[in-house]
Amino acid sequence: MLEKLTQDMFAAQLNTTFRASLPDSGIAELQLYEVAEGLSTPTQEQFSLFFHGPRETNLGQGTFALDHDQMGAFPLFLVPIGPDAEGMRYQAVFNRVREKAR
Repeated sequence: MLEKLTQDMFAAQLNTTFRASLPDSGIAELQLYEVAEGLSTPTQEQFSLFFHGPRETNLGQGTFALDHDQMGAFPLFLVPIGPDAEGMRYQAVFNRVREKAR
């Protein structure tokens, strides 16, 4: 599933809500606030997603089931990178080989 999700697809969803399922059956709402280009090459794609979550809840590092109104459900590995004025920040890094043109 993740291989079908592109940087452009996420960029189109900036400032929208993604719901993360928590181990205790709860839900944390995450706002996508940045999609950052990495050091991509013709054979490798790199980009990062940055989310804000509730300040009072640190999800920790791990894979979470995310759900989004437009993009649907998919798993995503999130790493907490610390709080700021908007809440707790999380990063997801994509680093994958590009498919060859047919």
